[in-house]
Amino acid sequence: MTTATSPPRRRTRRPRAEREAAILEAARAVFAERGYGEAAVAEIAARTGVVEGTVYSYFPTKRALLVAVMRRFYDDLINETQSGLEAIRGCESQIRFLIRRHLEVFTADPGLCRVIIREARPDVALYDEAVLELNRRYTGLASRVLERGIASGELRDDIVPSVIRDLIYGGIEHAVWRFVFTDGRLELGPIADQLADAILGGILSRRAAESREDTMRRLERAVARLESHIGQAEAE
Repeated sequence: MTTATSPPRRRTRRPRAEREAAILEAARAVFAERGYGEAAVAEIAARTGVVEGTVYSYFPTKRALLVAVMRRFYDDLINETQSGLEAIRGCESQIRFLIRRHLEVFTADPGLCRVIIREARPDVALYDEAVLELNRRYTGLASRVLERGIASGELRDDIVPSVIRDLIYGGIEHAVWRFVFTDGRLELGPIADQLADAILGGILSRRAAESREDTMRRLERAVARLESHIGQAEAE
């Protein structure tokens, strides 16, 4: 009597793009948790569910892996920010969006931001390879908003866009320094509003500032009328 034996099961391999994405996702998590210096490729492999050699078949060094993680991080950030700007009208609103969006990056992924500031930036060669050009593309979005604001008359025509751009991102980084390095609490809304008010107060054109003040006065009068009507209704 013979017994049928089932053929050996073949281990299915994930498509290359899917496996690469999984490796990058695991690497991003390990870099954020451990820092670049303490991160181990073996741990990245274990989290992906592959052997260490497989990781190296996709990325020849840990440095190359970090560069790939940074590029994906910035590409996503640039695309999301660009889409957000396209949905917003007016230079002032766009500047407020840029400030809040950048602050959200620090609250969403403080570990990876810590790697960029503490480890990638001091290593000039690594920063140039992994971050510099991508950061220029990202902050260039703010430069173009400022340039359009000058052209439309919303911003003063004597400001230098590159200086204001650096003031925006430098101010944000200073504001979040303690949060990033001590795991403190970041009051995102108030910080975003205060930074935006401080910067816009110095760069709005006189015409835009007067229009803004007129709008605020009309809103205040509308609120006062509404409160008066509510008070009368309650009295009756």
